[in-house]
Amino acid sequence: MRILITGDKGFVGNETRRMIEGKGHEVIGYDLMDGFDIRDKEQFKQRCIEEKVDRVLHLAAIARFADADKDPKLAYETNVLGTRNIVEVCKELHIPLVYSSTGSAIMPLNDYQAPYGEEIPARGNSVYGCTKAIAEYIVREHNPHIVLRYGHIYGKEKRGHGLIGGFWQRIERGLKPQLYGGDQTNDFVYVNDIAQANYLALTATWDKWNQIYNVGSGEELTAEQAGEMVCKVTGWKGGVEKKTARTVDASRFSFDITKIKTWLKYEPQFDFKHGLEDMFHE
Repeated sequence: MRILITGDKGFVGNETRRMIEGKGHEVIGYDLMDGFDIRDKEQFKQRCIEEKVDRVLHLAAIARFADADKDPKLAYETNVLGTRNIVEVCKELHIPLVYSSTGSAIMPLNDYQAPYGEEIPARGNSVYGCTKAIAEYIVREHNPHIVLRYGHIYGKEKRGHGLIGGFWQRIERGLKPQLYGGDQTNDFVYVNDIAQANYLALTATWDKWNQIYNVGSGEELTAEQAGEMVCKVTGWKGGVEKKTARTVDASRFSFDITKIKTWLKYEPQFDFKHGLEDMFHE
């Protein structure tokens, strides 16, 4: 199978490429670092035609909250209009499409009880979350499609972002890590398990398509518990500086992953402790 991955040079793209190629399939890259831009519909179409693409995995996006807040117009052009380009080309060329969405697309979650299922509508409460939510609806206009909603991804190439990255950056400098809040929970999913979910979606039988699947770890941790584990794995014993919780963080976030386990036979291989150990193992 010939699988085109948008954003193949990114954090998730790199790991997914390794897994797909390890399974004997061919990956065609489509990344801004190589001069390929999802905002250029004709360029994407020609790439698909020339490479005789069988499936598309759409990962490319403005994927950080700070970047989206800094330039909402670029986030909209990339995450929404760029996704529409992908969808229109896949429709025209009859290419099945797997789209990487996010738990941020279903915020706010005040009206729902965790663990959260796939029935929750996409809406978003941030620039990033809103653009990904809108893109979900665009993707769902295409037949066949699969939408994967990722939990909080972590891994070796993402040491500079999120709770884990924030702790690690300060620990490296000999500073106390800063913990915002502590009681709020999250579903931390290791990048290798995300790659597994991507592969299973791309190779799913046709009766499993036109669906949304949550991709999580099956483990719900408070920010304080996660921070303690980061300190333990990195050997930090200098304590933690506690700060007020941020308003963008949900008080509780945990995915129900029953559907993807049942339908796609997804099985997380890393709990948080073992994911961290692998992440910081050189």
